[in-house]
Amino acid sequence: MANIIDSSVNSISASKAYSIWRIVFIGIILGFVYWALTWFILRYNGSINIASNIATILVATLGILIMLYLHMARPLMVAVAGAASLWGLAQYTNGLSWLEVFVWNVLLYCLAYSLFLWITRYKKTTPVLIVIVAIIIIVRIAITL
Repeated sequence: MANIIDSSVNSISASKAYSIWRIVFIGIILGFVYWALTWFILRYNGSINIASNIATILVATLGILIMLYLHMARPLMVAVAGAASLWGLAQYTNGLSWLEVFVWNVLLYCLAYSLFLWITRYKKTTPVLIVIVAIIIIVRIAITL
């Protein structure tokens, strides 16, 4: 049976090829937003744990929106993996100067989003999920050491 394709429908597919600089720029933006949100919430809440967790959720949501706007593939998977691997980041940078915290937040968000966006380029979902879960487990174990 023949498939009829309506050429009047202009659909935009998710881009599989995107530059590393775009990914790094997303990481820089999200690292800065994470730092700013954590600082802002900490001023009104007083608990570094709560401020960090709320900021992580808000930054993951913003990351999904940015990646959807840029038509990147699998933004939910990347944002959830980034949030899971960087959960509680402010607790580990607590006690450093504000500049060191800022640099570490931006650097780690750049690395996390670059890694997970690079992994999600692969077409098949099952191997991608297995690799991402394995990386998250390794990161969480390394953090607790």
